[in-house]
Amino acid sequence: MISGMAVWGGAGWLLDRWLDTRVFLPVGILLGISAAIYLVVKRFGGLPPDPGAPEQGNTPGGRRSRPRTQKGPR
Repeated sequence: MISGMAVWGGAGWLLDRWLDTRVFLPVGILLGISAAIYLVVKRFGGLPPDPGAPEQGNTPGGRRSRPRTQKGPR
């Protein structure tokens, strides 16, 4: 994450020096942080499902299955 800030912040600093402005350095730092966070989330994703958790009862199509009772459908 620090390298993203450094690379894009450095590019913003160079643009600021070239164009004689003060806006590209903070934009570059924010862009570097955003890109680094995106890449970390894309690479590692979310937490894996808990193996001890009960099943949700979903069918392969994604719809919930009907609860089965001893009396049958009503």
